Parts: sequence; C-alpha cells; structure tokens
Amino acid sequence: MNMPLKKAGKTWSIESLANYVSEIVAKDSGNILGDKQQSMVVSRLRKRLLDLGGIGPSEYAAYLDKNYQRETSYLISLLTTHHTFFFREFSHFDFILENLDKIVENVKKRGDKKIRVLSAACSKGQEVYSLAMFFNLHLKKYPGIDFEILGTDIDPECVKIGSNGVYQYQEVKSVPRVYLQGNWQRGTGKIANFVKVKSHLKERCQFDVMNLMSVKRSLGTKKFDLIMCRNVFIYFKKEDIKKIVKDFEGHVHRGGYFITGLSESIKELQVTKQNLAPSVYSFDEPELVSNKAETVKENLTSVAPSVARTTTPKPVRMLVVDDSASVVKLLSKVFQSDPDFELVGTATNGLEAAEFLKNNKVDAMTLDIHMPEMDGVEYLKKHHGQGHPKVVVVSSASREDTRYAQQTLRYGASDFVEKPALNNLKERAEEIKNKIKMSFLNDVATIDTIDKGFQKDFEIKDPDKKARLLFGSFSDLKKIKASIGELQGPQAPVVVIFEGNGNYMDMIKDELGARVNAQVFEDGIKLEANKVYICDFGSQMQELLAQCADRRVSSSVFGICSSKVVDSLLGLDSAQILLEDLPGINGDLKEVASDVFPWTSFPHVGTEYLAKD
Repeated sequence: MNMPLKKAGKTWSIESLANYVSEIVAKDSGNILGDKQQSMVVSRLRKRLLDLGGIGPSEYAAYLDKNYQRETSYLISLLTTHHTFFFREFSHFDFILENLDKIVENVKKRGDKKIRVLSAACSKGQEVYSLAMFFNLHLKKYPGIDFEILGTDIDPECVKIGSNGVYQYQEVKSVPRVYLQGNWQRGTGKIANFVKVKSHLKERCQFDVMNLMSVKRSLGTKKFDLIMCRNVFIYFKKEDIKKIVKDFEGHVHRGGYFITGLSESIKELQVTKQNLAPSVYSFDEPELVSNKAETVKENLTSVAPSVARTTTPKPVRMLVVDDSASVVKLLSKVFQSDPDFELVGTATNGLEAAEFLKNNKVDAMTLDIHMPEMDGVEYLKKHHGQGHPKVVVVSSASREDTRYAQQTLRYGASDFVEKPALNNLKERAEEIKNKIKMSFLNDVATIDTIDKGFQKDFEIKDPDKKARLLFGSFSDLKKIKASIGELQGPQAPVVVIFEGNGNYMDMIKDELGARVNAQVFEDGIKLEANKVYICDFGSQMQELLAQCADRRVSSSVFGICSSKVVDSLLGLDSAQILLEDLPGINGDLKEVASDVFPWTSFPHVGTEYLAKD
C-alpha cells in the first residue's frame, strides 16, 4: 500500500523531499536516516533526479507516488548501502580464533560436520568472504570439519555483487597474505583489473535478500553457530534493535555467538545473557558457557593433536624502520597506543636496523623500501633468514611493482602495506597491525598467484610528452644526483631547477658529474627524452613552464623553496607535486601537494606517476 503524500499538489524542495524519503526508508527497512545522514540523502537524491532526466523534487514526488513499490526498493538500495571492507574490526576474528576449539566441539556434539555462519547486513559481501578465508585457513587444524556461510542484505544489488564474488584488486590488498594466499584469481576481459574469489570458497558461501525487520520469516528454521550483524544497528531505533536481536536469538545454536559492530553496544538493552567480549554476546546462561569451556578444555587433545599452535607474542615487540621522521612518529603512536604492541626502537635505514637487532629482542618490524645507506630490499636480501623478526613492509611503492615491492616479498617480508599520504596514515593503522599479527600464523614462502597476476614494471611510455622537474639548492646536489642515479629505463626529460644560482650553472654541471651528463637549459633548447638539464629559475623558468604546458609533469621539491617557486608550481595544471618530509615545509604548497615523502622516494613515486597514460 502506498504511503500517501503529505499534501496533494505540494511544492517540494530537495530538503523536504529528503525528509519524506527518509520516512519511507525507515518505514520499510527500519533504517533511521537522521540529521547526520541528511546531506548524504540529499546528495544521492540529486543524482537520482538527474538519472530520471533532470526532473525536479515535485516531479519526483509524483513519480514516487505512481511507482511506489518499485521506487521504494530502489531508494532502500540507494540509501542503505554502507561502506565496508575486508576483515573490518579484526578483533572479532581474533575472538573467533581464540574460541574456535569451542565452536568445533559444539558442532561435533550435535552430530554436525559444518560450522554454520550468518553474515547479516553484509553489504557487498566483503565480510562473507573474509569469514570464508578465515575458516578455510584455520579449519585445516580440524579434519572433517567444514563451514557454510549465508550472507544477507536488504539490497538486491549488493546481494548480486556478493554472489558474483568480484572485487577491485585494490580492495583485497588490505587482506593479510596468510588469508589471501590461494583464494583469489585475476579476472579476464572486461574484469581484467578485478579479482574474483575461487570456487573452493565461493561454493561455501550463499547470498540472499533479507530485511532485518523480517528475520524469522526469512530464516525459517535455520540455526547458526555464529551470527554477525555489524555496523548496521546505528541506523535503527532502540525498540527495533531489541526486536531484531530477539528474533536472531531463535536462530543461534546453544553455545553460539552473536556479534555486533564495535560501536554498537546492545548490553543495555538486556536482550542477551552474556557480553563475552567487546560487542560479542551469548544467548546462553553463564553456567552453560562455563561448563562448555571446561568440557572443551578436557577434550582439546582430541581436536587436532598433531597441529602446532602458533601464537602471536603479547605484546609484540616492534621496531620501526623508516627514514621519514613523520612516518616514524605516526607509526610509533600507532604501536604505543595499543596494548598488544610494544615499541622497542626505531631506525632510519637498513644498517641501523641490523645494528639494533644485534643487541635487542624484536618480534616484528615495519620496513620502508626507499632509504639511504641501505634500502629495504637490500636489507632483506642481506639479513633476513631463519629466526629473523617478522617483517611487514610499509612503503610508498605500489604492491604490484616488480622492482621493489615484489622483491621484498621474495626476500622474506611477510606482508606489504602501501604507505598512504601522511595525513591519512592513521586510517591504515588497523591494516598494519592486523598484518603484523597474522604474520606469526604462517610463513608465506611464495608470492601468491594474485600478486603475480598484477605485478608489472612501471615504464614511462611516450617520454617526450612528459617531464620530471627537480627543484633544489646547491646544498641539495648530493640528494638530486642520487635521485637521478635511481632512474632506469626510458625517461622523460629531467630538469634540475636552481634558484639564485644563475652564474654557477657550469659548476653545478661539474658537481653532478659525467654520469649525469647534464646540459644547461638555455633559449632555443627543446626538452628531449632521456636527457638531463640544469635550469636557472630566475632567467629560464618561464620558458621551461611554456614547454611543460602540454606535458604530464612530476615535480619534486628538495628542501625548502621560496614563494616564487611555490607560485610557479601552482601554475602547472594537474602536475604531481612531491615535497620533502622536513620541518618547516612550505605551508601554501603543502596544501596542494600530491604527497610528502623522504627524498629517497621521489624517483619511484615520480616514475609511477609518469608511467600512467
């Protein structure tokens, strides 16, 4: 039955229409879209109006009234699809692993051979396949025990995506290698830049549409050892949450678990019997759980006596190795703020790291690739071996880069994290910590086929249509010379730009040396690929900018530059601007910079940018 419009012939604004639509979504799905979601609702409604031919709010209200059932389903899909990712809130997976013996024992006691899991409100299926990767690895310790996962969501499109099991490669990069290994393959044809889940996981995962307000009707007589319904209750009223949880109670096996999002405590609703861990609940009486724990303890040896149980040290003693003071500071805070970790030291390059390990006990380390004295690849090649601390590489290099990232994995790194911009490094903290913890579960000795499928060399095509600009002063010459020495393969013209040194171009040329073979940039000279030029900022910058106007440009700033250099860089449309990670960095330029790195990362990051079409 249609939900009647508030006033016939009413003139609707986009805001009033958003409020009306929010009421419809709440009525049909239980999702409450309040003031905090208002801007999101308005934004998505504007797009919907454009999709329908650019109609106005009043026209859409009439359209909605005539096509209520179909359009309501579309609106629920449009407004209740939330962001998620693989292995979100990893502490829940830690809990499941710690209690896996109990879960398996319960399965055996009821005469079953499968752990049955429900992932409710699973969005596009990342949680489902996270669980599948998890159980696929850890159930190897329990011969004869398998698993089955049902993923449900209110949005049919999300269910379809989950059923297809196809995701962007970028999404699975965050998955610890111990779980990623052997479970994904690169797509072909139109999905060549995507990955798809392999059949041995996909066949254990089913998907279906389910409205959380209709749990009993949807699930029938199904029961589960584990129900995960995470990060969705924040959109429901308390009375609806209470109803949903009570409905789920009848679908959890005795001894099973019910898990919500970490920010969604339901303890105060008093709908479960026990709160076993943060947002982990049981519907059983405390005595039952206690007795079960004792039973499992007595029978642990019968589960898998031949399997060695590898554990993560608590706390994990960490060494941070990076030549960026900013990155070291941020990573130090990440580990110092988590009781599962203990920061025991830092180093700025491979030589310092090797020296530190001689006299200190370290369980794991983060390792940058691009560092002076000894880089990450060289360090692993020389020092990694039996008994070495676990290594997770945190680098500005792309994971698929054969020259850098893939080599670190070949030489012993347990995992790899692509270093984000400094201003959002904290967002990757969970991924870094998870990969460190998981490195203790298994030594991944080979590069997984999914990484092999995407690995590539970053080669600059059409170098005459691109340019690399290096800004610096006389004191930066050593760094600039070293950066140029790192460049390999076909290269766009490299222009070294000095400010205030117009009378010393020949001396600078001599300092750079015969290997660089730089040419002074003067009037009438046209930039050519595979050549290095020296440019005086004061007399030749305008001519240089004119020649770069139609080129793809990567600019690297060594040291601190003047406001004139800042203005010239801001005049380069869509140019990559890399700043050296130093105290007192240029404020105006920092606002528009592509990223801030130690200078040792400039050659690689610039090449990746110039290698793009």
